[in-house]
Amino acid sequence: MKKFIWPINLIILNEIDSTNLYAKKYIHYNKYNWIVIWTMNQTKGIGMNKNSWYTEKKRDLTFSIVFRPINTLYIKKIYIINIIISNAMHKFLSEYYNKKNKEQIWIKWPNDIIINNKKVSGILIENSFFLKKVHTIIVGIGLNVYQKQLKEGWNASSLEKIFNINFDLDYLLHNIIYFIQKEYLIFTKNGEKFIREYYIDHLYLKDIISLFYIYKTKNYIVGIIRSITDQGFLVIEFNNRLHFFYHKEIKFLII
Repeated sequence: MKKFIWPINLIILNEIDSTNLYAKKYIHYNKYNWIVIWTMNQTKGIGMNKNSWYTEKKRDLTFSIVFRPINTLYIKKIYIINIIISNAMHKFLSEYYNKKNKEQIWIKWPNDIIINNKKVSGILIENSFFLKKVHTIIVGIGLNVYQKQLKEGWNASSLEKIFNINFDLDYLLHNIIYFIQKEYLIFTKNGEKFIREYYIDHLYLKDIISLFYIYKTKNYIVGIIRSITDQGFLVIEFNNRLHFFYHKEIKFLII
């Protein structure tokens, strides 16, 4: 098992409603810069846009990380945290479980992990700010490992179902944290452009004709994902023009 780049304070809870809600208690706690809250049973997990994240007791990985930026990170660049976490999850799963398999692993904008067109992981990032700068970051991660109850409408799957192998939750947790720290270190040393390129190269449905729903106009469009902007907006081409969307403005639809 890899050693952490920065030491962590690991808090293990038998049961909690939401690790992100619990993590907010430590948002001003400064003894450790990296605090990890892990539970075997999250009863009211929260996903993007206040959606619920359903998990099964002792069968999935649910945890939150609290840390402060090493270098100044301004509000307009908070999307960088999405990229760091998404890249880390993608690199870990690709390195350990995709070398001998044909499964395709993708990052669905802004920060879901997709394998074989099925969602296996969701990420919720919450930030606190001070003087237009990011003060503290809370990253909540849910990873379907052994989950059996997967409703058809969720378009989800689990690692066990996809790879047909056994997983150790403790091993997964420690390696994901290491990969997140490593990706953050890469960002601090090489800058935004370097990690953006990896993220864009592994965007789900990039350069593929796809169907989307636009909340503001209540219209469906057929377009092609081309990239993201330097503030994290999704770039979609349709009607021979490039259009830019924030994550609450558009919905992916499976054709």
